[in-house]
Amino acid sequence: MSFAQRLLVGTVLAVLVAMGTAYYVWQRIEETQASVRRDDRAERIQTETDRLLVQFIGMETGARSYIITGDSVHLMLFARTVGDVALTAKQVRSLMQPLAPEAASILNFLDMAIDKKIVEANQAIAMRREQGIKIAANIIIKGKAANAADTLTTLIQRLQSQSRLAAMQQYQNVPTQYHDTAYFLLYGIGASVLILILSAFWAMLAQHQALKPIVECAEKLALGDMYHRIPATVGAADVKPILAAVNLLGERLVSMQGKTRHSEDIYADIVHATPECIAVWRAVRNGYGQISDFECIMANNAWNAAYKRSMEYFTGKQMKLSLPDFMPLFDQCKIIVEQHQKLTTTHPVEGKQYKLIASKMRDGLLLRLVE
Repeated sequence: MSFAQRLLVGTVLAVLVAMGTAYYVWQRIEETQASVRRDDRAERIQTETDRLLVQFIGMETGARSYIITGDSVHLMLFARTVGDVALTAKQVRSLMQPLAPEAASILNFLDMAIDKKIVEANQAIAMRREQGIKIAANIIIKGKAANAADTLTTLIQRLQSQSRLAAMQQYQNVPTQYHDTAYFLLYGIGASVLILILSAFWAMLAQHQALKPIVECAEKLALGDMYHRIPATVGAADVKPILAAVNLLGERLVSMQGKTRHSEDIYADIVHATPECIAVWRAVRNGYGQISDFECIMANNAWNAAYKRSMEYFTGKQMKLSLPDFMPLFDQCKIIVEQHQKLTTTHPVEGKQYKLIASKMRDGLLLRLVE
């Protein structure tokens, strides 16, 4: 994978982690806010259960009043409260969702008690109409002995106590929920940043691997290996233009080197063809920068012939060893290089007198011998 592809993968992963963190935090905040909004549920349960108790007592009172008096006006109260009791019981059950096991048991018992009371009241009303007050009163007395209203009151109080306790616990858990959500948010942000950093290092590694052959090729070109080339199969797509440019540079350097060598060969032929004795010497310096000797980097054929030496004899040799007859002039040669002076004098070579012309050439000497 290339630098851009690795960086893109890391960025996508970091964005996905950040989005997942944001979604989870949003869900937790919504849940916490919903729990806060449900804090008034205890009050609503209190209200609805009180209403249920009032309606139940009203239903029971209406049925008992009709049986005792036989006045049908009391049946209207009974008929109205019978429907209200069932609806209110359903409302209480929905408010208490999700139901705890104990609350579910209490509500189931309430439903059974209410249904039983409604059935008993309907039977008593029917008997009052058909057989008179004695039989109906007997049913009422049995129901009174069961004490359904007191039982209902006790169960409703237990429901109210449970709802208040649950609301208090929920309210106490709100700071902890926000604290946990904040920590998760920080962890998510930290994970996203870490993924970005790791992807950056991963991409840098890819870039280093892609640039390594380019650097190696450039180093070899700088060291003179003009024929080194980078294979076309090396490197990712995003560095292909750089590889092509480096290879093209190598080809241009080979071409320029060929032209330079051709020119050097021409100049060397000219120097070797001249009858004048010519030699070029480079200054050799010690650790303090002082000239300690001169090294021959080129001597033409006439110079070698004057000293009766073979071709290339002087090349690479130092003056003190190869030209001992120049030692009287060695200090003057140093002054020529250091002070940009010129020396013209006579100098014997192998029994013949020559005119010696010494001049500075870069950090060295150009020596000419003229008969």
